[in-house]
Amino acid sequence: MSHIKVKINKVNNLTDARYFAAMGVDYLGFCCNTGTEMYCSPSKIKDITSWVQGPTFVLEFDGWQSEEEIKAIIATELGQAVHFGAFATYGDTFEIPVFKDFILENLLEADFSEVDYPVFRSDKNYLDLTDKELKVLKEELTAKKAFLDIHFDIDTLPKILDTLPIYGLVIRGGEEEKIGFKSFEELDNIFEILESNLS
Repeated sequence: MSHIKVKINKVNNLTDARYFAAMGVDYLGFCCNTGTEMYCSPSKIKDITSWVQGPTFVLEFDGWQSEEEIKAIIATELGQAVHFGAFATYGDTFEIPVFKDFILENLLEADFSEVDYPVFRSDKNYLDLTDKELKVLKEELTAKKAFLDIHFDIDTLPKILDTLPIYGLVIRGGEEEKIGFKSFEELDNIFEILESNLS
């Protein structure tokens, strides 16, 4: 697997989980936001992870939950890390590694305390970033063990890897086309590029 760490967000089926584990990803994330499209219940997370070995399992929260709710789910030991959304503001600390989203356009004002792995997010496509945004992004990626979560085209990925000192990359899971079946052609291409980027 690539030396770049890979985290998969919003896994909600065994097909995805087994594919990504076979590809050697480092982290599998499960959405714990009730009422959302990609929500994965604790029982479903347990079912999926019982079939998968290798990745660290991450419990994902948008940040509107109480600390008590989050700690109750952490106590189930379904995950070994947590990932909070950009608007999460928790005063307490958690005894497992913490990922947290930070909006790329606001990085200069961001508070990275109590965060093990910042995740720099943008709704823009990589090619639409301004020179100033790219400069700030490169500086922050150089200084931190941060993950990049941004839209990109497959053809652009080699340029991103050559231009930015990326520690980790976020990729998303998705729905199955039918139970037990899904096309992974595009993802295969991404992992092939990451593998070829080994140094």
